[in-house]
Amino acid sequence: MEKSEFHIGQEFYTASGKWRCTDIGTRIIVAIHLNQEDSRNYNGPPYPITEHVFDEYDIEGCSTDVTEFEGNANEILKNKKLNEIYDALMFVSATDYGENSALLNKLTGKIYFRSEMAGIDDLEELSAEECNSSIHIEIPHKNDLNLGRNLVFEFVEQFIPEDGNKVDQIFRKRGAYSRYKDLLESRGVLQKWYDFENQRELSALLDWCKENKIDITD
Repeated sequence: MEKSEFHIGQEFYTASGKWRCTDIGTRIIVAIHLNQEDSRNYNGPPYPITEHVFDEYDIEGCSTDVTEFEGNANEILKNKKLNEIYDALMFVSATDYGENSALLNKLTGKIYFRSEMAGIDDLEELSAEECNSSIHIEIPHKNDLNLGRNLVFEFVEQFIPEDGNKVDQIFRKRGAYSRYKDLLESRGVLQKWYDFENQRELSALLDWCKENKIDITD
């Protein structure tokens, strides 16, 4: 994008997700990351969350079309360390909160898995003395990264806005994701949803690694 394409309130995408422009300067724009569970964080100015500055180089990497970033997913997953963390995210997110868990050693990259259902407990390898909160960090659940229902409605708004009310009704009952995917298949956009979801999961995970100072360089 070019700076002239931005206006206050403009929503756009980068490889790390969806943003909203909150201010425009001579050479920069300022934006908030639309990755919050609580929508009240978007009320402002002033905003209760961090506003990020995009300089002229950052602006070049912005787009109003999220699909421009879908092709990056396979390249990102070639990173071995990130791929392992992504697999751990999927493991934790495969069940309800607390049923599966994973702990990452930020220094060595080793991941310890635990699942009562599957009879896995790598955490037995760690004694209380060895487990250090400055070194070990819990792998998040997808919902912790704002990748639950908010992501669904973002996709619907972008690609099938005419079905917004129908999707809202679907998610008022149990078994919503199965019926949601049936709807997407009937609209011919199921694969687009998978690509969109995958890209956003990777982008959110990259942000999480950065925020927690996790080195993912091979």
